[in-house]
Amino acid sequence: MKKVNNLIKLFNLLGVGLKVLIIWSFGVIIAQAQATSSICTIDFSRPGAIVAPICRGQQIEEFNHQFEGGLYAQLINNPSFEEIDIKFNSIPTANWFLVKSGSSNGNLHGQISSETSMLNSHQNHCIKLEVISVASGSVGLANGGYWGIKLENNTKYKVSFWAKKGSNYRGTIKAKLESNDGTVYAQSSNFKPTANWQHFTCDLTTSGISSVAGTNRFVIYASTAGDVYFDVVTVMPPTWKNRSNGLRPDLAEKLDALKFKYVQFPGGCTAESGNMDTCWNWKNSIGPLEQRPGSTRNRWFYKNDLYFGLDEYLQLCEDLGAEPVYTTSSGISERPNSLEWWAVCPLDKMQPIIDDILDLLEYCNGSAATAWGAKRAANGHPAPYNLKYIEIGNENGVKETVSDYSSRYAKIHKALKAAYPNLQVMYNGGRGFNEYSHAPQYSHTLGNPVDFVDEHFYKKDLSLLYNKYDSIDPACKKICVAEYATSIKGNGGNVIGNFGDALGDAVFMLGCEKNSERMWWTGYGNYAGVVGHSDYGPCIVWNDAVSSFVTPSYYMQKMLFSDNQGTHVLPFTQNTANCFWSASVDTESGKNDVLLKVANNKVASETVTISLKGVGKVNPVGQFTVLTGTLDAENSISNPTKVIPSAGTFTAGNAFIYTFPANSVSVLRISVL
Repeated sequence: MKKVNNLIKLFNLLGVGLKVLIIWSFGVIIAQAQATSSICTIDFSRPGAIVAPICRGQQIEEFNHQFEGGLYAQLINNPSFEEIDIKFNSIPTANWFLVKSGSSNGNLHGQISSETSMLNSHQNHCIKLEVISVASGSVGLANGGYWGIKLENNTKYKVSFWAKKGSNYRGTIKAKLESNDGTVYAQSSNFKPTANWQHFTCDLTTSGISSVAGTNRFVIYASTAGDVYFDVVTVMPPTWKNRSNGLRPDLAEKLDALKFKYVQFPGGCTAESGNMDTCWNWKNSIGPLEQRPGSTRNRWFYKNDLYFGLDEYLQLCEDLGAEPVYTTSSGISERPNSLEWWAVCPLDKMQPIIDDILDLLEYCNGSAATAWGAKRAANGHPAPYNLKYIEIGNENGVKETVSDYSSRYAKIHKALKAAYPNLQVMYNGGRGFNEYSHAPQYSHTLGNPVDFVDEHFYKKDLSLLYNKYDSIDPACKKICVAEYATSIKGNGGNVIGNFGDALGDAVFMLGCEKNSERMWWTGYGNYAGVVGHSDYGPCIVWNDAVSSFVTPSYYMQKMLFSDNQGTHVLPFTQNTANCFWSASVDTESGKNDVLLKVANNKVASETVTISLKGVGKVNPVGQFTVLTGTLDAENSISNPTKVIPSAGTFTAGNAFIYTFPANSVSVLRISVL
């Protein structure tokens, strides 16, 4: 009987356990169902539009010291003594200083043509080194670069300068690379200047440098008392791809890593500049450096020495494998130092502007038998550059000037198409600065024929524009967003760019990619800047004289649109609370991969059931890349890897569950077998 009772008790216990197990199992099922109530279904069987064929690109423009002190490798600041301050006054001695020791003494003087003969008709200033005494030391003309000069050991620096002596000078001159305290790392032989301008060059190879730093200077020393004149002084370190007038390698490699399909130049505001007399002039940016007239500034005070010019830009495009997109003047420009923002060229005076653009196209595309094609060949590029894309004006299609712009656009467009029927011409639709409208801002063309329309957006949160291009005005044909940037901190100088900015940018970009049939290209607003010396931010690449780093927005663009470009968009349906999506298939190089690009801009993670419709077998090992962080997290010179992507694998299938972390940008790559 005791055994029977024990057996009954055992069955009772098993019954209770079974009930508990059943209840627990149902709880797990219910919990899983609740956790995966978010769904996304991608239809692999119906690939859509080609992912915008010139999808990712970048405008590069000379502001924030993007070139001078940044991408352009040349180390001397104010090399031709043509510096202009923000009040448009000439300051030829800017960034140059006197080096003297012992009781030696001297002075620096900016010179104009009434005081001495200039190097040529293009140069308006030179500098005079007046040596009063070298009895117990030395006197030299020095330059510290763009807030420092980086010198590395056993490295060759190419020095070039023009010099002549005054009637009272009997000595020699010598070029040196040295530390700011006078330790010499390389020096030339003695040069003997004459009364006429001479070109002096030398290669200086450094030695004795114990650690890489920016606390260095370039100096040209005089051996005796008297006057020596200098102009067009350059020091070129090793460059990317060994181009003679090329780019700083670490910054060029960051540009190259983004695999841009196009690069736009010269701007932006640089294209229109301060007025029609002082705007960017491509003819002043070609040929030998001594033939380039030097510094310009526009309404926004962007400095441009013209040393990185048209040929350097087009050569860069070739080196990157990117299409050049050139921005021209529309006959409308911004006035410097004036309450009137706009200066408008009369319609009956537009022909010189049109002729200048036609000259540009002949320079870029004409054979060596043409006048401007011959100049291009003489400047070192015999083959045409094959420029296919032109944008007319910059932010002129806004409400203040849209009527003036439209009529001038029409006049330019007609002339360009008559000469080059296959040229693609872009209408500048304007700015979307103040509105979160999902309708195109000022992108109407007033009946003009267009190939593309360009819009620009700088906002505190671009994620609100995820659905902006679900439809567009048919007159626009296709939309380009050549400038965009989320900036939580606003667009002031030295705003670096944090992870919150990257998140806003990601959502907007995913919205553009999913609408590829209506898009042409997208480009980040402000590419690069020098830390502590920028005009406008945020940027995606930053540098000082020695090192550089990239922002979370750079990493976001690289992981979503450079390393995982896709070939055709895929249709998808989704019911998710936190996540924004784009889906595509990547068939490049024989692949057949589904790409899911997802931004979760909320403070909670989201678990999603993902279904792939219309696929056969799927590789069970998927690959993910994720970028995440706190919204205010920034990279810096001292901590360049605070916010960087991480990668790994996950279990994939025709249907699978995936959790997207809070505040994250993710790419899932799934191979279809």
